[in-house]
Amino acid sequence: MPHLPEHVLQKAVWNLLSDPARTWYTVSGKRLQILAPGELNVHEGPDFHNMVLLIGSTICVGDGEFHRTPREWKLHGHVNDPRYRRVLLHIVLTPPTEVSGGPPEILVIPETELMQVLQQKTTPADTETSSELLSSLHELQYFALLRLLRHTADARSYAQQWGFTPGFLRMVSGFLQRYLQKRRRPAHSAETLAALLRALPGSPIFSFLQRFHTGAAMPLSLQLQELTHHRIATEGIHLRLELLLNCLLPYLLAHATPEQRIELLSWYWSAPAHARYGHLRRLFPTFPQRYMWQQQGMLEFLRQRGSSLLCRELLTSYRFGEILDFYRTAEALLSSSGYSPTS
Repeated sequence: MPHLPEHVLQKAVWNLLSDPARTWYTVSGKRLQILAPGELNVHEGPDFHNMVLLIGSTICVGDGEFHRTPREWKLHGHVNDPRYRRVLLHIVLTPPTEVSGGPPEILVIPETELMQVLQQKTTPADTETSSELLSSLHELQYFALLRLLRHTADARSYAQQWGFTPGFLRMVSGFLQRYLQKRRRPAHSAETLAALLRALPGSPIFSFLQRFHTGAAMPLSLQLQELTHHRIATEGIHLRLELLLNCLLPYLLAHATPEQRIELLSWYWSAPAHARYGHLRRLFPTFPQRYMWQQQGMLEFLRQRGSSLLCRELLTSYRFGEILDFYRTAEALLSSSGYSPTS
């Protein structure tokens, strides 16, 4: 595709990398999920700002750069350009034949798949709407991740303060108290939620958590899927799913091994939604609710009052790295690995 300008290819790459559930592998053999493809940059500097990458079992926030070939990193003068110091991922169409001196990770994407993205047509009347929806859906990936990381940081705090089992019960109790204060349909009374909390220690969720703590709860993704169908008390599936996503999953992540973390995060980004939330459908009529992460992203969007700038600032500056050992910004990751764009 030498006849196509790079900015056209850049946007097609951005679209190709926008599926957070897809697993890639870098040239170095590391497992990679692109949880958010970043902000498309049409000006000078890296092509994608603030990408969120799951490299192995570590969540990394940094920039990405696309070229047709790996050697263009040097040819374009990025080696000595400070604007490229946060680049974690070099996306190319051909494998490197020599040491490129570029970012620590290189991803080779299939040219045939990129051509398929380029061949997807939209009518002129639909162009603006499709573009706005696409941009918004990419923003939802930031919000979905922010929600999960925020709850995982809370889970670690509960466990450190109260111990593993009492910490989980206190986390659920706090969640149910906040849940009671919000307008929900169907509505739950204080007595109903109190009964749920009393029934929790004898529930399948609690039994699963205990097995996880002793290392006997594999495979996690299958167990989580089964738990969506088991009632704790008299709650409906909406409340049960929110409890799983806002309490159980973060609690597991806060205590998971690297291998378990990969499985948990993969489940989060690929688990289908069981039902559409009515209030989200009314507020976001054009947004799909095919996956649970999309619903979680919308809920966090509402919590943050729609500030995408705040969401990205929180992802890059919030002290997750001091609380969660699997979260790194580009600066922390590159300084620890010794990589420098000027080296």
